[in-house]
Parts: sequence; structure tokens; C-alpha cells
Amino acid sequence: MPVELAVAPGLADLALNELREIARRSGLPIPAAVMSDDAVALDWPGEVRSLHALRTVQYVSRVWRFEVPRPKALLGDAALRELSEGLVELSAAGEAGFSGLRLSAAGRDSSVMQRLALALAESTGLPLREDGDLLVRVRPGAASGWEVLARTTPRPLSVRAWRVCDRPGGLDAGVAAALVRWAGVRDEERVCNPMLGSGTLLIERAVAGPAACLHGFDVDPEALRCAERNASAAAVLARLRLWQGDATEVAPEHERYHLLLVDPPWGDAVGDPQANAALYAGLLRASARRCLSGGRMVLVTQEVRLIERLLSERSGWVVRQQRRVWHGGHRPVCLLLERLPLAV
Repeated sequence: MPVELAVAPGLADLALNELREIARRSGLPIPAAVMSDDAVALDWPGEVRSLHALRTVQYVSRVWRFEVPRPKALLGDAALRELSEGLVELSAAGEAGFSGLRLSAAGRDSSVMQRLALALAESTGLPLREDGDLLVRVRPGAASGWEVLARTTPRPLSVRAWRVCDRPGGLDAGVAAALVRWAGVRDEERVCNPMLGSGTLLIERAVAGPAACLHGFDVDPEALRCAERNASAAAVLARLRLWQGDATEVAPEHERYHLLLVDPPWGDAVGDPQANAALYAGLLRASARRCLSGGRMVLVTQEVRLIERLLSERSGWVVRQQRRVWHGGHRPVCLLLERLPLAV
């Protein structure tokens, strides 16, 4: 079955690795895939619903390819029948029902696209709606012809059911899951999420697998309450220990961790660039004291120049890997840092 996994640009390799793990666990052959910056295309040998377990992707689409010169040919009997039957099957197989159909395409207001949208809506029994959750896209094929893609779930996979509380500047859950996998999921590790916010990074780490401990804290009591609500909805609250605390301060009796997950304010929705200079410096110093020698920290920020300058100083950290991703109109840097055996 031809499918395409939409991913946050910069994270396709992590999504492909997760896909291969699902194939192995299901006893399926590892499919060949074509990877671009924001998508993974492949022929999936299993049921499409098995792909809904993917946590690092934005959404999954079923793909139909037609060797036709113009979209008008999609209204022909054979093509329209194949699309209609495929969408009906997709709708019937979904865990949650679709409530409306929406067509997305260049020139979607043209007579051809309007006729195609009406024909597909009629065949599926779904009304055409601007906010339709059965999203159907029409686009030119990579080499020739035309492709039609239909999202396989009413809402994107990255929109988690557990997110019952939002905070300004919150991290996308699919991006958070990918960064957790990038850092490595190890059962024996002690994990901490300073600047907890709505809890996205810590919750995604809890869902990813066991840990020796999963701790998180935030200076804002409202953030803690929000994180608690989300963790409860994700059924992981009992595995977490959360408290109110300042990420730039470390008490003498502080605990130490193998992995820190940090998404500090970027200075747009939360905080400001001037205050971030002191905040980030304090965060790096305190995090170095919280982290065991040889431990790791994942840090996500749009404050690229600031963090590069601070890390070039005597920070106690060295960059082992980095990548840029697209996130909500920004292109933050994601750093995988290692704690050096230095006095801080």
C-alpha cells in the first residue's frame, strides 16, 4: 500500500527509524523508502492502522498515483472509481469516523477540482466542508502524472489526545517524540525536564519507555498544573515526580541525572531576547551541575547565536550532534550536548 509520512522538516530520518522498528515488531519486511526533508514515502506491507502508532510523524496519508497528463483525467470512470473505493475503505477502517471531506490542491476553486471534490464527497457520503477532517490533496507526481493523498486519521497524529492543556510556546508533540528518540531511550537512566512547561518532552519520554526516574519542574505553578493535567490524560502521571523550582538554581542536595530535556523560552511567545541572555547562561551552569559526567542534554531553541556563544565559553558542555527543524514558522536548532568532566 503506497503511503506517505509527513514529518517536521529536519526529522525524516528519525521517523524512518521508528517506522522500521514497527515493521520489525510486526514481523513485516522492512520496506524501501524514499526520504525527503519533510516526508517519507514507501509501500507499506501491513495495515494502515498499524502506522498510527508512529509518534514522530505529523500524519500518515494513503497515496494513489495516476499516469494522466491533467487533473481532469481523474474524473474518468477508472480513476474516479479507484479513488472512491479507496476513500470509502479508508473511512470504514478508521478508529474514529470522519465528519466531512476537504480537498486541497493548487487551483482548488477551478471547475475540475470542484467537480472532483463533489464526486468524492458523494461517493463517501461525507459533506464538503472547509474544516473537513478527511483531508484529500491533489498534486503533480514527482516524475510524471498526478497523485492523490488522503490523510488516514481525522486529525494529525501529532495532535495528541492527552493534550488537554496548552501553554504559550509549547513544543509540538511529534517533534518532542523525535528528539526523545534522538537522545536515546534507556531503561536505567535518570531523566529530568527543567522548564517543564506543559510537560510535552517529559510525557513523550514517559510514553517512549521505562526509566529509573522521570522528574520535571518549572518556576511557574500554572505550568505545573498544566503538565499534571496532560500527564494524567496520558496515563503517565503516577510515573512522574513534578515540583516547583528554578532551572537556573541548584540546591546543595540536588539529584543528578543521565539525561536532561530542555525547551527554554525562545523570546517570542514566551520571554524576550534580553532576558534570555542571563536565563540561558544560568540554565547551562545549573544543568551542568544536575547532569552526571558523560550525561546528555537535549536543548531546543531559536536563540541560535546566544547558545552558540555561551557554549563556546566554559560552559561544561560539548555539542555532540545538532540539527535544524521547522517548527511553527521557526527554525530552531536542536542540540545534543554531552556533560564534560569540568568544575562548573
